[in-house]
Amino acid sequence: MSNPKPPPTRRARWFAVALLALLAGYGVWLGTRVVVVAGGADSSGYLNSARLLAAGQAFTPLQVPAEFGGPGAVPPIHFTPVGFFPRSGHPADLAPTYPSGLPLQFAAASRLFGWTAGPLLVLVAAALGAVALSYLLGREFGLAPALAATGAALLAVNPVFVFTSLQPLSDTVATTWVLAAAWAALRARFHPGWALVAGAAFALAVLVRPTNLLLGPAVALLIGRDWRRLLWLVAGGLPGAAWLAGYQHALYGHALASGYGDIFAAFGWQYGGPTARHFGAWLARLLPPVLLVLPLVALAHPTTRGWRVSALVLGAATLIGCYLFYEVSHEVWWCLRFILPALPLLVLAGLLGVEALARGPGQRWPRGFRLAAALVLLLWGLGAAGYWHRRLEPLQVRPQELAYATGAAAARELFPAGALVVCQAFSGNLLFHTGHPVLRWDQVSPEDFARYARLAASAGRPVRALLFDAERAAAFRRCPGPWREVARRGQVGLWELGPLTAPAASP
Repeated sequence: MSNPKPPPTRRARWFAVALLALLAGYGVWLGTRVVVVAGGADSSGYLNSARLLAAGQAFTPLQVPAEFGGPGAVPPIHFTPVGFFPRSGHPADLAPTYPSGLPLQFAAASRLFGWTAGPLLVLVAAALGAVALSYLLGREFGLAPALAATGAALLAVNPVFVFTSLQPLSDTVATTWVLAAAWAALRARFHPGWALVAGAAFALAVLVRPTNLLLGPAVALLIGRDWRRLLWLVAGGLPGAAWLAGYQHALYGHALASGYGDIFAAFGWQYGGPTARHFGAWLARLLPPVLLVLPLVALAHPTTRGWRVSALVLGAATLIGCYLFYEVSHEVWWCLRFILPALPLLVLAGLLGVEALARGPGQRWPRGFRLAAALVLLLWGLGAAGYWHRRLEPLQVRPQELAYATGAAAARELFPAGALVVCQAFSGNLLFHTGHPVLRWDQVSPEDFARYARLAASAGRPVRALLFDAERAAAFRRCPGPWREVARRGQVGLWELGPLTAPAASP
């Protein structure tokens, strides 16, 4: 047991009050900007899966118009919304693509607060939790309050973190549970029961993002070599592991299978070079670049190196190293969301490098050195964040996602009941918000569409299309016919297919 901490001074209490006020203000700012819409593949996939779990279901039926012969008579992918895939051996069922961790949390919150407020509260609570835990973890590592607060602030203003916190994505939530596991692991030094909490938090981190399993060795290092604490860690994770195995076996036929199919096919050595340059360039833009070097200082100094800082570096390096070889990691700036759980670990290791300098070159005036370093890093980080927020516009996610809500509302209003809707981006959205069967234009050939259109016409089923302007040309090349736009909602067009009396040019 360590010695009891001295009672906080008045200055420390005021600092804590100021931090809580800033955190509350940040929560209000986020809460007014979060948008909960079943939009593209990710957001609709998570929300559709959550609704199934809330209803006690694992699958959703494949909607194929009866005149096409039913689910077993057609390629199911033609009618599969994004965020789902045809269940092997069960042609009438669709299984969710995405892991169950985030949908479980959405489902639980939505049962209490509804399908708008529930997921919104989960997203805001996760963002606030990640920021608060970043500070608390820094304090557990012995950082001065100013340095720990700087680390939390750098996470809060990071454009990638803001981007993933404003919509139904798993990245912020995964980061929060990783930080919770690390913090509880350190607390286990004082009471073994915290190791149980660490195991449960780590299990949730893996349920939300399976690749977080790679952080297991880092969490075990933070727990230490006490076998009792390690047993508590494993015990805390067992319920989550049992759920994961049972869920994946039920949906995908094997405890180790996932909705991503052959995920290893998406990884390759050839992506390492481009992704390393991409990650390095964007990390140096979105963070004070010195923080990328300072972990080496922490590892080199005798007063800071050790198993704890090694755990931070190991965790960050393992996760970043994994996604270096993922085929899409280098495509755009927001692909850094894949390594978001590693970001606060990397920052914290860098701040421990500042602490090493305070005990080395700055040891004659350590308190002033820490405050000055915290101020420089904070101003540097805020300046970089402000610049890149203007350039990257992560807040534009709200109007972009609201376009899905507008399109779904227009479809409910203007499309006849039972209409077959040609779409791709809107397919998961329509599953969540309407009862219309969908036909994926990106999965059919012109010959497929011509056959479906004839069968639908003979059965008296109307055929409509709900398309973003950016996908319209490609959609009508694959689904040609006498299309007529019947309504427009911003960048979204609502179309109807006219009588198939003669071949017609595509719009």
